[in-house]
Amino acid sequence: MGWIEKGWEELSKRLRVALEPYRDGEELVGVVHANQLGLFSAQLFAIGVTPTRLILLPLDRRSAAAGEPVVLRAADIEASAIWGWGGSVGDWIQASSGQQLRFTAAGRKYKLMVLGGNLLEDALSGPSQRSGLQALLDFLLAARS
Repeated sequence: MGWIEKGWEELSKRLRVALEPYRDGEELVGVVHANQLGLFSAQLFAIGVTPTRLILLPLDRRSAAAGEPVVLRAADIEASAIWGWGGSVGDWIQASSGQQLRFTAAGRKYKLMVLGGNLLEDALSGPSQRSGLQALLDFLLAARS
């Protein structure tokens, strides 16, 4: 295991510990580190994927919980676009859409950037980030059907 993978695995362990109190007895199928860009800042998230819910926990720059999580069920997700596909024409045309997971849930829009999903980014992320990303993608795809 290289130093990049070790760093990702250490981060994934910390994210699992931060998400543990919010899983309500459900198994964490995957854990993903993501960010959502703002105008002059970025909000970091630990995303926990369970069989029935997404747990979006805001993080500070030290990867510690920075507030209460947003818990979403598949039925809460109103629309989604994965890497620019499946959303509106505007979602597809936007320059950064190929790097974002976009979804609307409970009236709030999320535009999350996650490391992984292509050959280069997969090489830069660890196995737990890649498996967590796959669990997140599976959840979003299942919520659309």
